[in-house]
Parts: sequence; structure tokens; C-alpha cells
Amino acid sequence: MTMATTTTPAASATPRHHGTVAQRARLVHAVAFEWIKIRSIRSTWWTLFAASFITVGIGLPGGGQANPGDSTATVLREIFVGLPLGQVAICLFGVLAATSEYGTGSIRSTFTAVPQRPRLLAAKALVVFAVSLVTGLLISFATYTAGSLALGADVAHPALSDGAVLRAVLGGGCYLGVLGVFALVLGLVLRASAGGITTAVSVTFILPIVFRMMGTSGQPLVKWWPTEAGQQILLLVPSPENLAPLPGFGYFAALTVVALIGATVLVNRRDA
Repeated sequence: MTMATTTTPAASATPRHHGTVAQRARLVHAVAFEWIKIRSIRSTWWTLFAASFITVGIGLPGGGQANPGDSTATVLREIFVGLPLGQVAICLFGVLAATSEYGTGSIRSTFTAVPQRPRLLAAKALVVFAVSLVTGLLISFATYTAGSLALGADVAHPALSDGAVLRAVLGGGCYLGVLGVFALVLGLVLRASAGGITTAVSVTFILPIVFRMMGTSGQPLVKWWPTEAGQQILLLVPSPENLAPLPGFGYFAALTVVALIGATVLVNRRDA
């Protein structure tokens, strides 16, 4: 009787331990599953290449347009002038990471392989974020390097030894990383490539231009628009009309997380 009593707790603890390990393993497997799918889609590499080509390609002549009298903040803004167009390609990547499966019908196989929708979407978001972040950092540093090489001898060179410059260059990559997840959410909600891409382009590129054309009446919209707030991380000198760089990026990231949670709830109910 004594032996049975002393061994029971150890025996009951083992399944709980293995259960925890199994849950972690399933999440790891879901992440690996999503990574295999994303890297096997040809559009993934085309969109990421397009984002790199556009941003770096425009940044090179952008640096050449800087004048000797420009401040360091103005010079860095000229170097990253291609980011608003380059971010559109990151949006395409994020949207297609969700909608391509709905378009081919393979989403049913995905739900069968990983029936826990929150775990599946968490894994998908992690992979999209990781790919977008790594690509964004490469784009940001490549754009900075190309634009700096194009600067004239008399132009103020923004040096990475300056904390604000380093924050801006790193922040540009982090912004693109979060933007990939933001676009993924749009794809999960709309489930159609055409609708998701149109919405992503409108949200990140067209609507901010419209708000600026509205003058003072559109300034509050620009200030609190998610992608515009996130892009403040690229500025060396904060704009008095907009959010500060770090709060603006934090606001964008927080809204993206909230939107991802909402999309997870929607997919869990709608696609059950």
C-alpha cells in the first residue's frame, strides 16, 4: 500500500510533462509546415525581390538628389523615398500567404493537418513575420548603403554611429516585418487575392495620399492611420503633427496584434 501511494504522483506527473512537450512540438511542426508552404510558393520570392528592387533602386538616385545644404534628417528621408512603393510588394507577400490557399482550395487540407485554428494562424503569422522582418532588414540596410554611396562629397552623410540613424534604419526593417503580418490579416479576412491586394494597396499607399490632399482636415487621419504611424520610425526628427517614432511604431504593432486576434476569432467561427 505504501509503495502504491508513493509512486502514484510520479506516474501522474509524467503524462502532464509529455503533454506539455507534445503541445510545444505541435506548434513547432505547424511553424515548419507553414515555412515549407511559403518557401515553395513562387510568388513569395518574386514579391520579396520586387520589394528589394523597388526600395533599393529608388533609394540610389534618391541619395543622389540630396543637396549639400540638406540636414541629415532630410538626406535620410531622400534615401528611403522608395519605401512607400516597396512596402506594396511586402503587402502582396502577406496577402498571398493567406489567400493562395483559399484560391486553390488547399486550405481544407491545411485545416485537416492542423485543426487547431489559433495554433495554425499563430504559426502562419510567425513565419510571415520572420520572412518579412529578415527581408525588411536586408532591404533597409541595402537601401541605406546604396543611398549613402550615391551622396555627393559635400552632402551630410547619416552615420550608423548616430543612434537616431541606426534606430531609423533598423526601424525600417521592423516596420516591414510588422507590415507583412498586417497584410496577412487582410488576406485572412477577405480570403480573395484580388480583394486583399486592392485593400492592402489602398490602406498603405492610396488612402494616405488622399488624407494629405485633404489638408488640415486630413491631418488627424494621417496621424492615427496605422501604417503612417508605423513609418514615423524612419524619421530622425519627429514631426510635431504626427506621433513620435517609437510610440508610432508601437501603435502600429499593437493594432496589428489586435487585428490578428480578431482575424483568428473570425476564421475559427467562419471556416469551422
